[in-house]
Amino acid sequence: MVAAPPQLDPPRDIPGIRLGVASCGVKSPDMKGRRNDLMLLFSDVDCHAAGVFTQNKMRAACVSLGEATIKTSPQRIRGIVANSGNANAGVGAMEQQWARDLIESAAVAAGVQPEQILSASTGVIGTPFPITRISAGMQQTVEALSSDGWEQAANAIRTTDTFAKWTSRSTGEYTITGICKGSGMIHPNMATMLAFIATDAPLDHGQLQPMLKRAVERSFNAISVDGDTSTNDTVYLLASGLGLDCPPLEDTDAFESALTDLCIELAKLIVHDGEGVSKFVTIEVTGARSEGEARQVGRAIAVSPLVKTAFAGSDANWGRILMAVGNSGVDIDPACISLKADDVTILADGNLHPDYRDGDGMAVFARDEFTLHAYLGLGSSSATIWTGDLTHEYIRINAEYRS
Repeated sequence: MVAAPPQLDPPRDIPGIRLGVASCGVKSPDMKGRRNDLMLLFSDVDCHAAGVFTQNKMRAACVSLGEATIKTSPQRIRGIVANSGNANAGVGAMEQQWARDLIESAAVAAGVQPEQILSASTGVIGTPFPITRISAGMQQTVEALSSDGWEQAANAIRTTDTFAKWTSRSTGEYTITGICKGSGMIHPNMATMLAFIATDAPLDHGQLQPMLKRAVERSFNAISVDGDTSTNDTVYLLASGLGLDCPPLEDTDAFESALTDLCIELAKLIVHDGEGVSKFVTIEVTGARSEGEARQVGRAIAVSPLVKTAFAGSDANWGRILMAVGNSGVDIDPACISLKADDVTILADGNLHPDYRDGDGMAVFARDEFTLHAYLGLGSSSATIWTGDLTHEYIRINAEYRS
Protein backbone atom coordinates (compact mmCIF):
# COMPACT_ATOMS: atom_id res chain seq x y z
CA MET A 1 0.00 0.00 0.00
CA VAL A 2 1.07 3.59 -0.60
CA ALA A 3 2.39 5.15 2.61
CA ALA A 4 -0.44 5.83 5.05
CA PRO A 5 -3.33 7.80 3.56
CA PRO A 6 -4.04 11.33 4.74
CA GLN A 7 -5.64 11.54 8.16
CA LEU A 8 -9.38 11.54 7.59
CA ASP A 9 -11.50 14.16 9.31
CA PRO A 10 -14.41 12.70 11.31
CA PRO A 11 -17.50 12.11 9.17
CA ARG A 12 -20.26 14.66 9.74
CA ASP A 13 -23.71 13.65 10.93
CA ILE A 14 -26.65 13.94 8.53
CA PRO A 15 -29.92 15.01 10.22
CA GLY A 16 -32.35 12.11 10.27
CA ILE A 17 -29.76 9.49 9.25
CA ARG A 18 -28.50 6.81 11.66
CA LEU A 19 -26.25 3.79 11.14
CA GLY A 20 -25.76 0.54 13.02
CA VAL A 21 -23.51 -2.51 12.62
CA ALA A 22 -23.35 -6.13 13.69
CA SER A 23 -21.02 -9.12 13.59
CA CYS A 24 -22.60 -12.17 11.95
CA GLY A 25 -19.50 -14.32 11.48
CA VAL A 26 -19.51 -13.97 7.69
CA LYS A 27 -16.09 -12.36 7.45
CA SER A 28 -13.11 -14.33 8.71
CA PRO A 29 -12.02 -13.19 12.19
CA ASP A 30 -8.86 -11.17 12.62
CA MET A 31 -6.40 -11.29 15.53
CA LYS A 32 -8.92 -9.40 17.67
CA GLY A 33 -11.73 -11.84 16.96
CA ARG A 34 -14.98 -11.49 15.00
CA ARG A 35 -15.35 -8.46 12.77
CA ASN A 36 -18.48 -6.46 12.01
CA ASP A 37 -19.82 -7.54 8.62
CA LEU A 38 -23.35 -6.13 8.50
CA MET A 39 -24.49 -2.52 8.45
CA LEU A 40 -27.80 -0.71 8.25
CA LEU A 41 -28.11 2.92 7.18
CA PHE A 42 -31.56 4.09 8.27
CA SER A 43 -33.49 7.32 7.80
CA ASP A 44 -36.13 8.59 10.21
CA VAL A 45 -38.04 9.99 7.22
CA ASP A 46 -38.72 8.94 3.65
CA CYS A 47 -35.80 9.76 1.36
CA HIS A 48 -35.48 10.29 -2.34
CA ALA A 49 -32.77 8.03 -3.73
CA ALA A 50 -30.47 7.63 -6.72
CA GLY A 51 -28.25 4.72 -7.72
CA VAL A 52 -25.50 3.81 -10.17
CA PHE A 53 -24.59 0.17 -10.72
CA THR A 54 -22.02 -2.18 -12.22
CA GLN A 55 -21.99 -2.73 -15.99
CA ASN A 56 -20.89 -6.35 -15.54
CA LYS A 57 -23.45 -8.61 -17.22
CA MET A 58 -23.02 -11.17 -14.42
CA ARG A 59 -24.61 -8.80 -11.92
CA ALA A 60 -25.62 -9.94 -8.46
CA ALA A 61 -29.28 -10.12 -7.47
CA CYS A 62 -28.92 -7.18 -5.06
CA VAL A 63 -27.89 -5.00 -8.00
CA SER A 64 -30.91 -5.97 -10.11
CA LEU A 65 -33.31 -5.51 -7.20
CA GLY A 66 -31.81 -2.15 -6.27
CA GLU A 67 -31.92 -0.87 -9.82
CA ALA A 68 -35.59 -1.86 -10.09
CA THR A 69 -36.43 -0.04 -6.85
CA ILE A 70 -34.60 3.10 -7.96
CA LYS A 71 -36.61 3.07 -11.21
CA THR A 72 -40.04 2.34 -9.72
CA SER A 73 -40.22 3.83 -6.21
CA PRO A 74 -37.18 6.00 -5.39
CA GLN A 75 -39.11 8.52 -3.29
CA ARG A 76 -39.94 6.44 -0.19
CA ILE A 77 -36.58 4.88 0.68
CA ARG A 78 -35.86 4.46 4.38
CA GLY A 79 -32.62 2.51 4.46
CA ILE A 80 -29.71 0.58 2.98
CA VAL A 81 -28.63 -2.81 4.31
CA ALA A 82 -25.23 -4.17 3.31
CA ASN A 83 -23.15 -7.18 4.26
CA SER A 84 -19.51 -8.01 3.59
CA GLY A 85 -17.70 -11.33 3.33
CA ASN A 86 -20.11 -12.90 0.82
CA ALA A 87 -21.25 -11.34 -2.48
CA ASN A 88 -24.34 -13.54 -2.98
CA ALA A 89 -23.38 -13.68 -6.65
CA GLY A 90 -22.92 -16.54 -9.09
CA VAL A 91 -24.78 -19.00 -6.87
CA GLY A 92 -27.72 -19.94 -9.07
CA ALA A 93 -31.46 -19.88 -8.49
CA MET A 94 -31.31 -19.19 -4.75
CA GLU A 95 -29.47 -15.91 -5.25
CA GLN A 96 -32.66 -13.91 -5.88
CA GLN A 97 -34.40 -15.45 -2.86
CA TRP A 98 -31.45 -14.78 -0.56
CA ALA A 99 -31.28 -11.17 -1.76
CA ARG A 100 -34.98 -10.69 -1.05
CA ASP A 101 -34.58 -12.36 2.34
CA LEU A 102 -31.82 -9.88 3.22
CA ILE A 103 -34.12 -6.97 2.39
CA GLU A 104 -37.09 -8.53 4.21
CA SER A 105 -34.99 -9.16 7.31
CA ALA A 106 -33.86 -5.52 7.42
CA ALA A 107 -37.38 -4.22 6.80
CA VAL A 108 -38.88 -6.31 9.61
CA ALA A 109 -36.16 -5.30 12.06
CA ALA A 110 -36.51 -1.61 11.18
CA GLY A 111 -40.31 -1.63 11.04
CA VAL A 112 -40.68 -0.47 7.42
CA GLN A 113 -41.80 -2.03 4.14
CA PRO A 114 -39.38 -4.17 2.05
CA GLU A 115 -39.75 -1.82 -0.92
CA GLN A 116 -38.29 0.94 1.27
CA ILE A 117 -34.98 -0.90 1.74
CA LEU A 118 -32.07 -0.99 -0.70
CA SER A 119 -29.41 -3.68 -0.33
CA ALA A 120 -25.82 -4.44 -1.25
CA SER A 121 -23.44 -7.35 -0.71
CA THR A 122 -19.69 -7.69 -1.16
CA GLY A 123 -17.18 -10.49 -0.70
CA VAL A 124 -16.50 -13.89 -2.16
CA ILE A 125 -18.38 -14.71 -5.37
CA GLY A 126 -19.85 -18.19 -5.89
CA THR A 127 -20.34 -19.21 -2.24
CA PRO A 128 -23.78 -19.97 -0.74
CA PHE A 129 -25.15 -16.94 1.09
CA PRO A 130 -25.34 -17.37 4.90
CA ILE A 131 -28.70 -15.63 5.19
CA THR A 132 -29.60 -17.33 8.48
CA ARG A 133 -26.55 -15.90 10.25
CA ILE A 134 -27.06 -12.48 8.67
CA SER A 135 -30.75 -12.33 9.57
CA ALA A 136 -29.92 -13.31 13.15
CA GLY A 137 -27.71 -10.24 13.45
CA MET A 138 -30.13 -7.78 11.88
CA GLN A 139 -31.82 -6.71 15.10
CA GLN A 140 -28.39 -5.84 16.49
CA THR A 141 -27.90 -3.28 13.73
CA VAL A 142 -31.21 -1.63 14.62
CA GLU A 143 -30.36 -1.53 18.30
CA ALA A 144 -26.98 0.03 17.45
CA LEU A 145 -28.38 2.80 15.22
CA SER A 146 -26.59 6.07 15.89
CA SER A 147 -26.13 9.36 14.04
CA ASP A 148 -22.36 9.03 14.49
CA GLY A 149 -22.15 5.46 13.17
CA TRP A 150 -20.54 6.32 9.84
CA GLU A 151 -17.03 5.17 10.73
CA GLN A 152 -18.26 1.87 12.18
CA ALA A 153 -20.35 1.28 9.05
CA ALA A 154 -17.35 2.03 6.82
CA ASN A 155 -15.40 -0.63 8.70
CA ALA A 156 -18.24 -3.16 8.50
CA ILE A 157 -18.33 -3.13 4.68
CA ARG A 158 -14.58 -3.70 4.27
CA THR A 159 -13.26 -6.89 2.66
CA THR A 160 -9.57 -6.74 1.64
CA ASP A 161 -9.51 -3.02 2.42
CA THR A 162 -6.77 -2.13 4.87
CA PHE A 163 -8.54 0.98 6.15
CA ALA A 164 -12.07 2.39 6.32
CA LYS A 165 -13.00 5.16 3.90
CA TRP A 166 -15.29 8.12 4.50
CA THR A 167 -15.53 11.84 3.87
CA SER A 168 -17.97 14.75 4.17
CA ARG A 169 -18.70 17.99 2.36
CA SER A 170 -20.83 21.05 3.10
CA THR A 171 -22.79 23.02 0.53
CA GLY A 172 -24.65 26.03 1.85
CA GLU A 173 -26.51 24.92 4.97
CA TYR A 174 -26.53 21.28 3.94
CA THR A 175 -24.14 18.38 4.49
CA ILE A 176 -23.11 15.37 2.39
CA THR A 177 -21.40 12.36 3.97
CA GLY A 178 -20.31 9.17 2.25
CA ILE A 179 -18.54 5.90 2.95
CA CYS A 180 -17.12 3.39 0.51
CA LYS A 181 -15.20 0.15 0.30
CA GLY A 182 -12.89 -1.08 -2.42
CA SER A 183 -9.36 -2.37 -2.86
CA GLY A 184 -9.23 -4.93 -5.68
CA MET A 185 -11.27 -5.88 -8.77
CA ILE A 186 -11.32 -2.13 -9.44
CA HIS A 187 -12.02 -0.81 -12.93
CA PRO A 188 -14.91 1.01 -14.62
CA ASN A 189 -17.73 0.54 -14.92
CA MET A 190 -17.59 0.40 -11.82
CA ALA A 191 -15.29 -1.68 -9.64
CA THR A 192 -15.56 -4.07 -6.65
CA MET A 193 -16.78 -1.21 -4.62
CA LEU A 194 -19.76 -0.04 -2.65
CA ALA A 195 -20.47 3.59 -1.77
CA PHE A 196 -23.31 4.92 0.34
CA ILE A 197 -23.89 8.68 0.45
CA ALA A 198 -26.51 10.69 2.31
CA THR A 199 -27.47 14.34 2.49
CA ASP A 200 -30.06 16.51 4.19
CA ALA A 201 -30.43 18.66 1.06
CA PRO A 202 -34.01 18.83 -0.30
CA LEU A 203 -33.52 17.15 -3.67
CA ASP A 204 -35.82 14.70 -5.44
CA HIS A 205 -34.92 11.64 -7.49
CA GLY A 206 -35.21 13.55 -10.76
CA GLN A 207 -32.46 15.89 -9.58
CA LEU A 208 -30.33 13.33 -7.75
CA GLN A 209 -30.05 10.65 -10.44
CA PRO A 210 -28.36 12.69 -13.21
CA MET A 211 -26.10 14.44 -10.69
CA LEU A 212 -24.96 11.13 -9.20
CA LYS A 213 -24.36 9.63 -12.63
CA ARG A 214 -22.17 12.56 -13.65
CA ALA A 215 -20.31 12.51 -10.32
CA VAL A 216 -19.64 8.76 -10.63
CA GLU A 217 -18.34 9.18 -14.17
CA ARG A 218 -15.70 11.60 -12.91
CA SER A 219 -14.78 9.61 -9.81
CA PHE A 220 -15.54 5.91 -9.32
CA ASN A 221 -15.53 5.40 -13.10
CA ALA A 222 -12.19 7.18 -13.36
CA ILE A 223 -10.10 4.76 -11.28
CA SER A 224 -8.46 1.43 -12.01
CA VAL A 225 -6.48 -0.93 -9.80
CA ASP A 226 -6.44 -4.15 -11.79
CA GLY A 227 -8.77 -3.84 -14.78
CA ASP A 228 -11.55 -6.09 -13.47
CA THR A 229 -15.16 -4.97 -12.97
CA SER A 230 -17.15 -6.78 -10.29
CA THR A 231 -20.66 -8.23 -10.12
CA ASN A 232 -21.87 -6.16 -7.16
CA ASP A 233 -20.67 -2.58 -7.59
CA THR A 234 -23.21 -0.06 -6.32
CA VAL A 235 -23.37 3.62 -5.40
CA TYR A 236 -26.45 4.89 -3.55
CA LEU A 237 -27.33 8.47 -2.69
CA LEU A 238 -30.16 9.29 -0.26
CA ALA A 239 -31.61 12.76 0.33
CA SER A 240 -33.63 13.22 3.51
CA GLY A 241 -34.31 16.94 3.04
CA LEU A 242 -37.81 16.60 1.65
CA GLY A 243 -38.97 14.63 4.67
CA LEU A 244 -37.41 17.20 7.01
CA ASP A 245 -39.32 20.07 5.34
CA CYS A 246 -36.17 21.98 4.41
CA PRO A 247 -36.45 25.05 2.17
CA PRO A 248 -35.94 24.36 -1.56
CA LEU A 249 -32.35 24.05 -2.69
CA GLU A 250 -31.65 26.89 -5.09
CA ASP A 251 -28.04 26.23 -6.09
CA THR A 252 -28.01 22.66 -7.41
CA ASP A 253 -24.76 23.36 -9.28
CA ALA A 254 -22.97 23.96 -5.98
CA PHE A 255 -24.44 20.76 -4.58
CA GLU A 256 -23.31 18.74 -7.60
CA SER A 257 -19.83 20.22 -7.33
CA ALA A 258 -19.62 19.22 -3.65
CA LEU A 259 -21.01 15.75 -4.43
CA THR A 260 -18.48 15.23 -7.24
CA ASP A 261 -15.64 16.38 -5.00
CA LEU A 262 -16.77 13.94 -2.29
CA CYS A 263 -16.94 11.05 -4.78
CA ILE A 264 -13.49 11.87 -6.17
CA GLU A 265 -11.97 11.80 -2.69
CA LEU A 266 -13.58 8.44 -1.93
CA ALA A 267 -12.44 7.05 -5.28
CA LYS A 268 -8.85 8.19 -4.70
CA LEU A 269 -8.89 6.53 -1.28
CA ILE A 270 -9.78 3.26 -3.01
CA VAL A 271 -6.72 3.56 -5.27
CA HIS A 272 -4.51 4.46 -2.30
CA ASP A 273 -5.71 1.22 -0.70
CA GLY A 274 -5.46 -0.85 -3.89
CA GLU A 275 -4.36 -4.43 -3.37
CA GLY A 276 -0.57 -4.45 -3.42
CA VAL A 277 -0.39 -0.85 -4.61
CA SER A 278 2.85 0.97 -3.78
CA LYS A 279 2.49 3.90 -6.22
CA PHE A 280 -0.42 6.34 -6.66
CA VAL A 281 -0.45 7.63 -10.22
CA THR A 282 -2.60 10.40 -11.68
CA ILE A 283 -3.05 10.24 -15.44
CA GLU A 284 -4.08 13.53 -17.03
CA VAL A 285 -5.08 13.30 -20.68
CA THR A 286 -5.54 16.60 -22.50
CA GLY A 287 -5.95 17.73 -26.09
CA ALA A 288 -8.63 15.13 -26.88
CA ARG A 289 -11.58 15.57 -29.22
CA SER A 290 -14.02 14.71 -26.39
CA GLU A 291 -13.99 13.96 -22.69
CA GLY A 292 -15.01 10.40 -23.54
CA GLU A 293 -11.99 9.89 -25.78
CA ALA A 294 -9.70 11.43 -23.17
CA ARG A 295 -11.08 9.04 -20.56
CA GLN A 296 -10.69 6.11 -22.97
CA VAL A 297 -7.00 6.88 -23.47
CA GLY A 298 -6.45 7.38 -19.73
CA ARG A 299 -8.08 4.07 -18.92
CA ALA A 300 -5.96 2.27 -21.53
CA ILE A 301 -2.82 3.54 -19.82
CA ALA A 302 -4.15 2.76 -16.34
CA VAL A 303 -5.13 -0.83 -17.12
CA SER A 304 -2.04 -1.93 -19.08
CA PRO A 305 -0.12 -4.61 -17.12
CA LEU A 306 3.10 -3.54 -18.84
CA VAL A 307 2.62 0.08 -17.79
CA LYS A 308 1.62 -0.88 -14.25
CA THR A 309 4.61 -3.16 -13.77
CA ALA A 310 6.84 -0.36 -15.06
CA PHE A 311 5.35 1.82 -12.34
CA ALA A 312 6.14 -0.92 -9.81
CA GLY A 313 9.75 -1.12 -10.98
CA SER A 314 10.21 2.67 -11.06
CA ASP A 315 11.03 2.21 -14.74
CA ALA A 316 10.22 5.25 -16.90
CA ASN A 317 9.50 3.02 -19.88
CA TRP A 318 7.61 5.63 -21.88
CA GLY A 319 7.37 3.30 -24.87
CA ARG A 320 4.87 1.21 -22.91
CA ILE A 321 2.75 4.31 -22.29
CA LEU A 322 2.72 5.13 -26.00
CA MET A 323 1.79 1.51 -26.70
CA ALA A 324 -1.20 1.83 -24.37
CA VAL A 325 -2.30 5.09 -26.01
CA GLY A 326 -2.17 3.41 -29.38
CA ASN A 327 -4.18 0.44 -28.08
CA SER A 328 -6.94 2.67 -26.65
CA GLY A 329 -9.10 2.52 -29.75
CA VAL A 330 -8.98 6.31 -30.15
CA ASP A 331 -7.90 7.60 -33.57
CA ILE A 332 -4.67 9.41 -32.68
CA ASP A 333 -1.93 11.21 -34.60
CA PRO A 334 1.48 10.03 -33.29
CA ALA A 335 3.08 13.26 -34.51
CA CYS A 336 0.91 15.32 -32.14
CA ILE A 337 1.51 13.46 -28.88
CA SER A 338 3.43 14.98 -25.99
CA LEU A 339 4.23 13.22 -22.72
CA LYS A 340 5.41 14.45 -19.32
CA ALA A 341 6.03 12.78 -15.95
CA ASP A 342 5.47 15.46 -13.32
CA ASP A 343 7.64 18.34 -14.60
CA VAL A 344 9.91 16.18 -16.78
CA THR A 345 9.10 16.44 -20.50
CA ILE A 346 9.70 13.12 -22.25
CA LEU A 347 8.04 13.54 -25.63
CA ALA A 348 7.05 16.71 -27.51
CA ASP A 349 5.06 16.68 -30.75
CA GLY A 350 5.81 13.01 -31.29
CA ASN A 351 9.57 13.37 -30.79
CA LEU A 352 11.80 12.56 -27.85
CA HIS A 353 12.55 15.87 -26.15
CA PRO A 354 16.23 16.81 -26.67
CA ASP A 355 16.71 17.61 -22.98
CA TYR A 356 15.17 14.37 -21.71
CA ARG A 357 17.45 12.09 -19.72
CA ASP A 358 16.32 8.66 -18.63
CA GLY A 359 17.58 9.28 -15.11
CA ASP A 360 15.18 12.21 -14.77
CA GLY A 361 12.25 10.02 -15.76
CA MET A 362 13.35 7.22 -13.43
CA ALA A 363 13.51 9.69 -10.53
CA VAL A 364 9.87 10.65 -11.08
CA PHE A 365 8.72 7.03 -11.42
CA ALA A 366 10.48 6.22 -8.13
CA ARG A 367 8.16 8.60 -6.24
CA ASP A 368 5.24 7.25 -4.22
CA GLU A 369 2.94 9.62 -6.10
CA PHE A 370 3.38 11.25 -9.49
CA THR A 371 1.38 12.47 -12.48
CA LEU A 372 1.57 11.44 -16.12
CA HIS A 373 0.50 14.14 -18.58
CA ALA A 374 -0.49 12.90 -22.04
CA TYR A 375 -1.34 15.58 -24.60
CA LEU A 376 -3.01 14.22 -27.75
CA GLY A 377 -3.09 17.39 -29.86
CA LEU A 378 -6.54 16.60 -31.26
CA GLY A 379 -8.87 19.04 -29.49
CA SER A 380 -9.60 20.82 -26.23
CA SER A 381 -11.15 18.11 -24.03
CA SER A 382 -9.54 16.38 -21.07
CA ALA A 383 -10.04 13.73 -18.38
CA THR A 384 -8.25 12.53 -15.26
CA ILE A 385 -7.79 8.88 -14.27
CA TRP A 386 -6.27 7.57 -11.03
CA THR A 387 -4.45 4.25 -10.79
CA GLY A 388 -1.63 2.40 -9.07
CA ASP A 389 1.07 -0.10 -9.87
CA LEU A 390 0.92 -3.90 -10.11
CA THR A 391 3.16 -5.70 -7.63
CA HIS A 392 3.92 -9.20 -6.34
CA GLU A 393 1.77 -8.36 -3.30
CA TYR A 394 -1.33 -8.14 -5.53
CA ILE A 395 -0.71 -11.72 -6.65
CA ARG A 396 -0.28 -12.92 -3.06
CA ILE A 397 -3.46 -11.24 -1.83
CA ASN A 398 -5.62 -12.66 -4.60
CA ALA A 399 -4.00 -16.09 -4.63
CA GLU A 400 -4.86 -16.41 -0.93
CA TYR A 401 -8.25 -14.63 -1.05
CA ARG A 402 -10.33 -17.72 -0.23
CA SER A 403 -7.72 -19.42 1.94
